[in-house]
Amino acid sequence: MASGNSVDDFTGVNSIDIGEGRQLNLYKAKNAAINITRQDGTVVTLKNFQDGDMASTSKTNNKVDSMSDAQASPAASVSYDSLGTGTVTLQQGSASNDLLSDLYNQDEVFGFHLAYGDEISGGDHCMIQKTPDAPFGKTVPTRAWTIVIYDYKYDGNRNA
Repeated sequence: MASGNSVDDFTGVNSIDIGEGRQLNLYKAKNAAINITRQDGTVVTLKNFQDGDMASTSKTNNKVDSMSDAQASPAASVSYDSLGTGTVTLQQGSASNDLLSDLYNQDEVFGFHLAYGDEISGGDHCMIQKTPDAPFGKTVPTRAWTIVIYDYKYDGNRNA
């Protein structure tokens, strides 16, 4: 009888051939890295997230804005704006709240990156936008931290 988790022991692959040219891709949340790099170079992996999305990043503004007039003449502008936003939602008791609180209170500029497989997003120059709301109630409370990313980058194929 096999020991351990059957998905983890499944020949170490990230997908399963299910026939007829199809693949079942396996996502393993435990392999997602959500890291803060402090000014002194210390890298801290965030832990103890809410049930659901752990973290997300997004580009704040469009890279390309387009328009067309009534006679179908198009025009477009390309913006080199690199602003982005990161959101991390933690359990209220997570030690990662202490770290993020310290970053906020010290006005520290830090790196923030989300990585999974070949995909990475985030930036090297970030700050906490504001403290999270702090509800308490019947269920485990969460803290949603908003991070401003001043040099947002996304690479969906960094190892190619």
